Amino acid sequence: MNNYFDSVAAEWDNNPAKIERATATAQQIKQLSLASYDSVVDFGAGTGLLGVQLRDLFQCVHLADASNNMLEIAQQKIAQAQLTNVHTHFVESLADIPGSHSAIVTLMTLHHIHNVGEFFAAAYQKLQAQGMLVIADLYAEDGSFHKHNPDFDGHNGFDLDELCQKAKQAGFSITKAAPYYDIRQENRDGVDTVYPLFLLAVVK
Repeated sequence: MNNYFDSVAAEWDNNPAKIERATATAQQIKQLSLASYDSVVDFGAGTGLLGVQLRDLFQCVHLADASNNMLEIAQQKIAQAQLTNVHTHFVESLADIPGSHSAIVTLMTLHHIHNVGEFFAAAYQKLQAQGMLVIADLYAEDGSFHKHNPDFDGHNGFDLDELCQKAKQAGFSITKAAPYYDIRQENRDGVDTVYPLFLLAVVK
């Protein structure tokens, strides 16, 4: 998976749809009411399309990813804009992130994580009391979304009710669970297809 993201990093920000998606997600996060705005971890941050947009909301933004090439581009953005409160971290898992945080956000990352239960448990450990985990990801789909990535071996989206149950089992309370954005792209048959995204916000 990391090799795929390393290979596409240089062109990642050239896709207007990815920028629009990140902006829509940032707007949703800004509408949520958090107990603290000390620090946020954008897990699976890539080039920082989402996390950088949260720099005025949180005192400190941590862009965490397992792709060095993605993080290099994020670091170039940070340097160019002279952002003093945004930092990059190479991590293989959420458990690798140091400290505790006000919020953890993920955009189109969870479906790449094999053990979702472990992810929720790690997020719970990394959040401050009343900290919030925000997951933006795909509803269950037929597997055609990743037709461009033959090595994809993650989840074909999620049943939101089942995901809410996993969050509750980890100790979280549900704040919001609703659709908020549609991705439009061709499926494997070349047919223009809508892939809806949900926003799940849970509190420790």
